[in-house]
Amino acid sequence: MEKMIILLAIGYAIGFYIRDRRAKEALVQSERQAAGQIETLRRQIATLNKQAADKQQEDERRRQYRQGNDLSDPQNQLRFVGECSLKAVPPVNREAVRVLYAIDEWIKNMQPDWRFAFEVAMGGFIKTPYASDDPRQKRAFNSYSGKRVDFLLINRRGQPVLVVEYNGSGHDLSGDADARMEVKRLALQKAAIPLLEIPERMDKLDIFAALSEKVGVLETEKRTG
Repeated sequence: MEKMIILLAIGYAIGFYIRDRRAKEALVQSERQAAGQIETLRRQIATLNKQAADKQQEDERRRQYRQGNDLSDPQNQLRFVGECSLKAVPPVNREAVRVLYAIDEWIKNMQPDWRFAFEVAMGGFIKTPYASDDPRQKRAFNSYSGKRVDFLLINRRGQPVLVVEYNGSGHDLSGDADARMEVKRLALQKAAIPLLEIPERMDKLDIFAALSEKVGVLETEKRTG
């Protein structure tokens, strides 16, 4: 009986030892796993912090780039112009110069009170008469305002009386001249400004005749209107 008790005690002690050892091993394993998870979290946090810092630096770089290249800022404009070499070039090509002087001569002889300008932006002499906050008017204005007419004739009161377009060899350099011309025609028509289109290589006398005919039609319309 005594031996049995001793054996039971030994077995209990061995079992306790084994359970204790397993518990310690499980605790160590759990601690290792926890340490690994903590390290993983630390790495993830470090990665997120680095990403946030990189994004902040990139945002700041972009902000500085936008600020440094903002064309609406006169200081940037001065810098851009100062950094480049510039040279004077003819505002109209050689073919158009011939038309320019023909118009000038015709005005002196036929309409001495008139004046004319060349390469005039349409937004300078055609406006939308309605509320500026109307999106339709804004879209219309933006569609034609940046387009330029070759020659604009005005009367003594400064009113536009005729637009002359020269369709010479440089007319379609960009490939979309016809489409842009359609926009010009429609804007001039809606603003009731007559348009005279002069084809390539029209000689001076024919230009005179075309101008006189166009003006004659206009004067007739005014008298009969």
